[in-house]
Amino acid sequence: LKYRDVNIPSAFTPNGDGKNDLFHVLHIGHNKIQEFRVFNRWGEEVFYTFDERQGWDGTFKGVPQEMGVYHYLIRIAYPDGTAKMFKGDVTLIR
Repeated sequence: LKYRDVNIPSAFTPNGDGKNDLFHVLHIGHNKIQEFRVFNRWGEEVFYTFDERQGWDGTFKGVPQEMGVYHYLIRIAYPDGTAKMFKGDVTLIR
């Protein structure tokens, strides 16, 4: 998903190879993350941050999560004072 130079990946592979190990917003630029939440299929929140330098590593309370589809809710604030909420799915591939 791409909007105003913000790119949200549709999948990631947290296998420690240094490539796509984190689910995070790419090309955040001068924008700010106000809210970044990831939920499992039961609606349980497995990740939360408002720090654009952080991303989800595929774990919850230190436990690697199952391969599958997770739901995200990300609110981004733009320098012009507007904000946009992004909702979608990301696939965790092991």
